[in-house]
Amino acid sequence: MKKGENKNLPVSVIMQVLMVVLTGGTTCICSWFLNDNIYYVIRGGVMSVMGTLVVLYVFWLSAEKGKLDFQKENGVNFGRFVIVYLIGLVMALICQMLPISGWPYMIMFTALACFSNMACGITAGSVLLMISMLLTSGAGVEIFILYFMSGIVSVALFQNMDENFQAGVSVILSTLFLLVCETANIIMFTEKQINVEQFVVPAINLAVSVVGLFVLVKLYDFFVVNRYKNKYLELDDVEYMLLRRLKEKNPEAYYHSIHTARLSEHIAKKLQLDEILTKISSYYLQVGMILEENRWESVKKIFEIHKFPPAVMEILEECLNDSRPKRKETVIILFADEVVTTLQEIFKRDIDAEVDYTEIVDKIYHEKIVTGLLRENPIT
Repeated sequence: MKKGENKNLPVSVIMQVLMVVLTGGTTCICSWFLNDNIYYVIRGGVMSVMGTLVVLYVFWLSAEKGKLDFQKENGVNFGRFVIVYLIGLVMALICQMLPISGWPYMIMFTALACFSNMACGITAGSVLLMISMLLTSGAGVEIFILYFMSGIVSVALFQNMDENFQAGVSVILSTLFLLVCETANIIMFTEKQINVEQFVVPAINLAVSVVGLFVLVKLYDFFVVNRYKNKYLELDDVEYMLLRRLKEKNPEAYYHSIHTARLSEHIAKKLQLDEILTKISSYYLQVGMILEENRWESVKKIFEIHKFPPAVMEILEECLNDSRPKRKETVIILFADEVVTTLQEIFKRDIDAEVDYTEIVDKIYHEKIVTGLLRENPIT
């Protein structure tokens, strides 16, 4: 996990303990009431606790490696994952009271994956499915296969979801797969002759799954994908209050930022990187001049007060800390900033000076290589 991504460590520890205790405790209690057998209670408690520990391991391992979905844009949001997991736990306990063909595990697998990543979602969904299986008499291995496979398929289909994602095809394919699995694993193995009535509960499950997946898409879009969409639109305005203050306080720094933003946006577009993120970060590169001290420690609080998106904060921190940047967009901004600075110095001395732009760009490029700026950056 990157520095600063989990500032509330004690809260995080409490939530992890809560996950383990609630999962193990509720499974033990339900096992006792359903079976009245100490061996079932021990089995349920041990397996659910071990499963939860595995889920926590996979989540934090993914976070440490930066592999949680949308982690770069939104940071590590463990609390949100815990809420989704606990909702899933409640559903896992309720499932033993529902018809086996009506368990909503496709939604649960997908929700857990959306708010973590594919590996963690499948792991957590499997643990919850195991709990339901342990508490339900007569649930054979085919039931686990049914919901495990339908969950994996749904998670896989929803992996490409972003701000332009169209969920209709994925929802249809996921529910069709669920229908085929239920037919193959439940309906075909009933002792009675197959009739329309046997499809009633699976049909209800399909309808609930379709509605649930569309609701999940909306929640995911609001809380994850486009969480900072309005903030990006607000910051992408040269008349934003911070830029107005910078223009009043230091016009030279203001115009330097504008030129840097336009140049870096152009370069990012050519390299097929995030041009909006690059441009917005460039706009606020000189905001510290409002305080007459453009250091990260000085301007960090300003960005926090104005609720800058985490991705913008990360780039600005790399730009202002004089460290070797990890993000490609940071390199582009630093390069554009150096070009603009050089040109401003030239024209300040002679407004009519003839400039060899190729020579300037080549010189700056080779200087960055010599200083090792690009050594740890994936940009080529």
